[in-house]
Amino acid sequence: MKLRLGKRTKFALRWGIAVFGIAYVLSITSFHDHILTVSARSKTKIDSRIVDGQPENSPQFQLYDSQGRPPASRDDIWTPPGDRGSVPVMSSDGKQVDAKVIAIHPVANQQRQMPPAELLVQEPHANQARIIKPADVVGGYVVNTPYPLIEFGLIRLVREARLLYLILAVAVLPISFIITSIRWHMLLEALDIHMGQGRAFVLNMVGAFYNSFMPGSTGGDLIKAYYAAKHTPHRARAVMTVIIDRILGLLALIILGGVMAGVQWRIPTCRNVALISAGLIGCTALGCVVFYNSKLRKLTGLDWFLKRLPMQKQVHKAVETMELYGKNPGTVALAILMTFPVHMTTIISATFAGKAFGLRLAALYYWAVVPVITLVGAIPISPQGVGVMEPLAVELTRRQGVTVSQAFALVMAIRFSAMFWNLVASIFVLRGGYHAPTEAEAHELEEDDEDGPTSATQSA
Repeated sequence: MKLRLGKRTKFALRWGIAVFGIAYVLSITSFHDHILTVSARSKTKIDSRIVDGQPENSPQFQLYDSQGRPPASRDDIWTPPGDRGSVPVMSSDGKQVDAKVIAIHPVANQQRQMPPAELLVQEPHANQARIIKPADVVGGYVVNTPYPLIEFGLIRLVREARLLYLILAVAVLPISFIITSIRWHMLLEALDIHMGQGRAFVLNMVGAFYNSFMPGSTGGDLIKAYYAAKHTPHRARAVMTVIIDRILGLLALIILGGVMAGVQWRIPTCRNVALISAGLIGCTALGCVVFYNSKLRKLTGLDWFLKRLPMQKQVHKAVETMELYGKNPGTVALAILMTFPVHMTTIISATFAGKAFGLRLAALYYWAVVPVITLVGAIPISPQGVGVMEPLAVELTRRQGVTVSQAFALVMAIRFSAMFWNLVASIFVLRGGYHAPTEAEAHELEEDDEDGPTSATQSA
């Protein structure tokens, strides 16, 4: 009874996060085209919907349901600020204060590293915002990441998406399935679990299908572990190969994202990503040093902690498996190296998707931000990272000239590109008759057959 309640609670929490996150992003996403103007009297922003489909270089923009209001002139349009949320200015009493940048008034054909015409700023404790010139900012002000004059709605983004780039975004992904299958097969062989490379590829595809299309019942990792266990009397080792495979994939993702973020250290977001990545990699390295050194394990209390965990039989087998991998450091290192092309394929796919939707992200920035988005999607907080990846993408790209609608479209493209190939994997599921294991069958994974192959193995 308690087990069922726990599963239902977990299911409700994961889907609750997904629904809440998607609802939040949709609430701030524009489905139709909008422009931003500033009231000359009240110094406040005015967000106006315009007739969809007008080109960005139009001299004026027809307002939607304008109620007699004249069209908005191109010269009247403001945009959200770039990557500087605040600027130092001199207040009325002669003191330097940090003022929040609310909007900028771009010049004609605004480019990077050019000053705008004006800025709308809000000083601390001031009753009203004020408009200043770039020269009024201490140290000057230039636009590092210009925003589009029109915030294109999601409907327009989809309608005008460049099909060739979307096709390329989908077409490059099969490379990752091939490499991950080879990597998993190598990890199996290191534990004396002998399975053909073709079989490993099929199970990898079956797992991908279950991960995408049966997120509420049985995960793809459990499917892979269950069928891999049929090839060995050491079922616990088969389970551990799937877990280690997943961990190595995430570790390589952190390394790649951290290094590429470090290359772009001047960007505050990249700087934060690089520092967090360095911390995670450092903790992982320290953990490995402690685990694989018997004296340190005893000194740090790790042995004491492991002996007091529940399910001691499974813990012992997991430690034994980790020690076996410790005797094959070359295999583990090669598995990590093989993972980099997998993530590079994902980043290239996302770059194509970004070009399809007209994102103004620098090509190098994708290499820092996509690993973070993908990493969050891999953590089982919600099904397939739904409701978590979207707000994160908005936050990571908003200071780089990307609108909410564009960020949402980018994440959807990343997700559906992978889901397309995961759906193709249903061919292997249907032809092979692979089913989700029952509770009793899943429980068998906790027990090893030390005397020889199980009956399931013999019949496989």
